[in-house]
Formats: sequence, C-alpha cells, structure tokens
Amino acid sequence: MANFKILSELCVLVPNESQVLVYVDGEENLTIEQFYTTISKQLKFPSDFGSNLDAFDEMLNDLSWLAQNEIFIVFRNYDDFLADENDELREILLTIMDDAAEEWKSDAGTKSLKILIEPSELGVDDLETIGISYEDEA
Repeated sequence: MANFKILSELCVLVPNESQVLVYVDGEENLTIEQFYTTISKQLKFPSDFGSNLDAFDEMLNDLSWLAQNEIFIVFRNYDDFLADENDELREILLTIMDDAAEEWKSDAGTKSLKILIEPSELGVDDLETIGISYEDEA
C-alpha cells in the first residue's frame, strides 16, 4: 500500500484520539524554514530539533513523544509548497517522508505515517519524477 495519496478534492478529516492531523499549506510554506516551523509545531518536535534535513528525518523516524499512533500529513496548495526553494529540496523532503512511512510499516504495531496531497498536478509530477508510488482518488 502506498504511503502517499493524491486526493480528488479538499481534505476534510476529523482526527480521533489515536490520530494526529498535520496541515501543510503551500501558501504559508514557501521556504524550508517556514516548513520546519510548521511541521515542528504541529508534530510537537522536541525543542532541540535542528531545523535541517537530517534532523527532520530523525524526528519523523522517532515520534516517541506523540501518544497517537496514526499520523496524517496533508498538503494543501501543494503547487506553492517551497516555491522559493529548488525542486530538488521538495523532492528530498518527499523521499524522507516516504522512507519514514516505510520504516514505520516495518515496525508493526507502533506508528503509521500517511501523506495526503490535495488535488495537484505538481504533486503527481514530483512523485512520479522521484519514483514514489501513490494512490490516486481520481
């Protein structure tokens, strides 16, 4: 089962007590620094989070501070996500998220990580460019 899903419409999820729902709005996350601020706040990263790719990878593969077991990261306005950065950085972040989701699958019974992208041709292009499988609701 794919870790990414391209949604056919805007996401309206209501999390239960075992879920964390994180929204990353591309219009508010034009830079990597803005993304690190958003993700660290919503996933309650420890204060020693280093705001770099290695630290982001480490945090996604830990998440021990979260009581909830299901984590959903929802990208809204994906076409604007990291618009002030280069495409390669966005693709690296997607790869880190996919790898973390795979790691959680191999550690059955702990956490699960799913990444949802609201309708976006760029989202599809990015995933296909880097060879990440995804489900498509359309």
